[in-house]
Amino acid sequence: MNRIAWKGIRVRTRGRRGGWVVGLGAALLIAWAAGCSGEGSPTEPITGPDPGEEVEIPDEPFFGTASTITQAEIQQLVTDIAHDSTLGRGSPSPELNEVAEYIAAVFAGAGLSPGGDDGGYLQWFQARTQGEPLAPNVVGWIEGSDAELRDEFVVLSAHFDHLGGVDDGPGTDQIYNGADDNASGTAALLEIAEAVGAMDPPPRRSVIFLAASAEELGLRGSIYFLSYSQFSPAAMIANVNLDMVGRGETNHVWMIRRTDSEIAAVALAVAAQHPELGLVPEDRPDDVFAQRSDSGAFILKGIDALFYHSGLHPEYHQVSDEVDLLNTPKIEKVAKLGYWVAVELAGRP
Repeated sequence: MNRIAWKGIRVRTRGRRGGWVVGLGAALLIAWAAGCSGEGSPTEPITGPDPGEEVEIPDEPFFGTASTITQAEIQQLVTDIAHDSTLGRGSPSPELNEVAEYIAAVFAGAGLSPGGDDGGYLQWFQARTQGEPLAPNVVGWIEGSDAELRDEFVVLSAHFDHLGGVDDGPGTDQIYNGADDNASGTAALLEIAEAVGAMDPPPRRSVIFLAASAEELGLRGSIYFLSYSQFSPAAMIANVNLDMVGRGETNHVWMIRRTDSEIAAVALAVAAQHPELGLVPEDRPDDVFAQRSDSGAFILKGIDALFYHSGLHPEYHQVSDEVDLLNTPKIEKVAKLGYWVAVELAGRP
């Protein structure tokens, strides 16, 4: 990509570009057949925590460094990530790798420590069949400030891959830019990374930021991360996933989770503390739909997870999923809410 210049940051990352990685295993690939597919829809919503469930959060709302999350930065991020020059970010592809380098540069600029291969931000894996090029996840993290809790992790995730495409020149459009799916969630993830990176001190627990690829092939990037990264899934207490958060009504977003989620009540309580945001998350407990994005890989590992999602639309998985259709004010709101929820989960006793 020729447009990597977010805040002037240019960073070279290190990682393996060759060699073989053990396959994911047939059982996992069958379990996650198609990422966030268009079939099915969540069940009827529940609008608050389960009756009788008590959630303790601070009386005063926490604002922290949320002011670093801005519409202008989000607009620049989605424009760069979903630009025609990235050719739809298919897994694997040279263009996907360039976007991964872009994300790594943002992580570095936000002060995140590398969490990928060989001391770099990129984690390489076999996205398709053996013999094809590898695809990268991008992993950064911030160590917690509490000596007793810093070995526990809250993971924020978003996939940055899409369906690919070809540039046949003027007058044709065969590039699946994936502006909503999922440049929108990736931009929100990067803005949250900057906000958490600006905190002094950081949250009590450590926070991992995972930009996953090959989600469209069946959550393969997030599954690989949970199987082979330096971070133990047993130490991960929660996952907050961002997938397709840039369309629909500005003040409405789905919060999809398993019916037995324990972090959902916390997330709803945090949202209720911020009426000034004007964003009303609609609680949608659905054991099936919760597994149709990278949150499903965490659920597979027994990690409580939820994901924010705007719902499907006619441009889903079409070449018409373009940046000019995005609702940037909504992405800003979702990013701020995701930041506050993640910080609350990472800071609880």
